[in-house]
Order: sequence, then structure tokens, then C-alpha cells
Amino acid sequence: MDKTGLLPEQHASSLIALALARDRLAIEMAEHVGELSKSGACVDDWGSVSTPDWVRHQCNMPSGAAGDLLHVGEQLQNLTKTMDAVRDGEIGFAHAAIIARHAQAITHSESAEPFDETPFLKAARESSVSRLWYYSMHAWHRADPQGVTDSQRQAVEERYLRFTDAADGTVYVKGAFDSAAGATIKTAMEPWAQHLGDDDHRSRERRNADAWVEMSAHSLDAGIVPQHGSVRPHVQVTTTLETLQGLIGAPAGEMALSLPISSKTVQRFACDSSITRVLLGADSAVIDAGRAKRVVAGGTRRVLDARDKHCRWPGCERPASWSSAHHILHWAQGGKTDLSNMILLCQHHHWMVHEGGWRLSLAADGRVLAIPPETDFYPPEFYPSARAPDEFDVA
Repeated sequence: MDKTGLLPEQHASSLIALALARDRLAIEMAEHVGELSKSGACVDDWGSVSTPDWVRHQCNMPSGAAGDLLHVGEQLQNLTKTMDAVRDGEIGFAHAAIIARHAQAITHSESAEPFDETPFLKAARESSVSRLWYYSMHAWHRADPQGVTDSQRQAVEERYLRFTDAADGTVYVKGAFDSAAGATIKTAMEPWAQHLGDDDHRSRERRNADAWVEMSAHSLDAGIVPQHGSVRPHVQVTTTLETLQGLIGAPAGEMALSLPISSKTVQRFACDSSITRVLLGADSAVIDAGRAKRVVAGGTRRVLDARDKHCRWPGCERPASWSSAHHILHWAQGGKTDLSNMILLCQHHHWMVHEGGWRLSLAADGRVLAIPPETDFYPPEFYPSARAPDEFDVA
């Protein structure tokens, strides 16, 4: 049936009716799943790992939805009022699944009283699905605090973080954390995942990713990462002088635990780093290795921090301790390492200048102008910081 001609009210009423039908069908499915689980056929006769696993594959649904069906199916005798409320459209099947999960936990506890669905049902009628979780956790803890402790301890035991390297060097991340650990991570990342001025149009997911990288880099820079093999962990980049200068025909730079990196990335790392000169012979044998020298000496950096106080990108206030000393004209291309040629930039904006193709200019009064790359993707009028470039001496 073509639905393009329907009124919004007709779409809305149809969705409500279909949701009620879906929830009633879910109860029927839960009854079947509960009986199927009692029979043991999925494991004993059909070779599945569990009943929910069989349901997941054969009914084409995610594992969480299959688990909800089993929990409801196993708790039907304790949830008669709840099932009536679902059939009448007072609550959804998702509400019932949460109540069933906690009914299962409480009825299996040795210390808890018999499960009473009435207060849970009252909360379900007054709450969204997500808020019902909060109520249910409090109710479960009142009835069986040790059960909550055991459940959360199991979640800690099952948390993980996996890094998978793709052939092109992209790193894919997958993990799971218990609720408290997740809250700790999000709380730590939140201040560094905020918008950085009017020119920051990154998505929330991109800002989260950048915050994670920035926190990791800051931990290395600040020396708060434990030593490994009596050596302070640090990012090591190996490059030729030609790569550092950005010359045509130069090889890419090399970085530990990474595929080769571009000359622009090498220059960004070299802006504010320690440099060690290594001379190689014709057979790549090391002839001489100098001592590591800091590009921006401690005294210069302290003065730079005092002058700039924070990232100088227009509208950004990332503190100096989280920023790098950026050479407006890179030192490998003849730029001086003095205050007239340096400003502080946070990691995100430092990347935008080097790899992102943006340019920075200093006005006579010390203001900084950020000029977007000359592409159709960055119309100048879109960026408040990109004003009248001819007013400034562009480096």
C-alpha cells in the first residue's frame, strides 16, 4: 500500500497500532521460547549453544532481543499483570523485558523475598524504557544487594578492549565496559570532546575519537604513563631530512606501531619534539647518533605558555599544558624557533594546520587568522575566523 498520501496523523496512529500488534506478537513468541527452552531441544537435538542463540539465528534478531524473549517466557507465571498491561497497550514489551530480567534475578536469589511485579508495573506505566532500568536497579538492590554486586562484578570480568589493524593502517576498536567503568571513561573524555570554537563542525563521534587520542598524547607528554623496561613510553618517528622538508620524491616517515606516515604528519610531530640525528652508511648501518635535543627549549616553552596561555586558534581555549608549540614557518623549512614564529595549538587544531590544509596568519596586533583550504568544501563565509585575508601578512 502506498503511504505517501497519508496525513501525519494517519502515519502516527498506524505506528501506534502496529507497535501494539508487535508487542502482542512478542508475548506469543516469548511463550514459545520459554517452552522451547524447557524442552532443551535447541541444545540437545539441534546443536545450538543455547536457546537464545538458536532464536537469534533462526528468527533473524539480535542476541539481546532473543534474550528478552527467553526472560519473559521463563517469568510468565510471575508477570500476569504485566502481560495484561502489554496486551492492553499500557506499556511496551520492552518494559516487560526489563521487569522479567529483574524478576529472574530476584527469584533466583537466596536472600530476596518473593518477586512482586506490582511496584515494577507501576513504575513502567510512569516511565520510559530507559528510566525503568534505573528504578529496577534500585529495586533489585533493595531486595538483593549481593546479587547486584555479583552481577556487576561479572560485568567487570567480561569487559574488554580490542584493537584490530586493517591492511591500510586503520585501527578498528571494539570493546565493552561495565557501567561504572563506562561512566569513568565518559567523564574523563567529556571536557575534551566539547566544541572548540565556531569553526568546529565535527560530529560527536569524531570529537569523542579526537578526545581519546588527545588524552593519550597528553599522558605521554606529561610523563604520567608508567615506564616500560626502564624507558619512558613515547611516540617515536623516524624520518629523512628530505621528508621533514616535504621535498618531492622523499619517502614517508616511519612511526612505531603504525604504517608509514605522510610528511605533513612528520612535520606536525617535529614542531614540538625531541630530535636525535642519526647518520647511516651506504648499507644502512648507523655511523653516528647524536644526543636528543628539544626543538623548543624549556625556557622558550615557558615564555610561550605565559604569552599564549591556551590554544591560539580563534575561539579555542584548550589550556597550554594540552597544546603544542607550532612553528608558523616550519623549522625544517627555515623557520626560526622563537616567539615571533610560534604559537600554541591544541592537538586537533595542530592537525588541521598540517594535515588538514588550513593556514594561519598573525596580525600586527597579535590576532590569529585561520584560513581554510581553497576547496569547495570550505566556503570562507562559513567560518567566522576566515575574515578579509588581505588585511594580514599571510605566512
